[in-house]
Amino acid sequence: MWFKRIVASLMGVRSSRDLEDDLNNFSIPKFIILFLTLNVVFISFIILAINLI
Repeated sequence: MWFKRIVASLMGVRSSRDLEDDLNNFSIPKFIILFLTLNVVFISFIILAINLI
């Protein structure tokens, strides 16, 4: 849920107060999960692009 709320806020859907509350509740394990998820998605796109060329 926190990931969805942060992404929605960065896209301008939610208020800055909601983002501030989410960032205050942001912990190290959540940051690690977010970091790994973004890396896997990015690497997957690169591999997909390389295979399509």
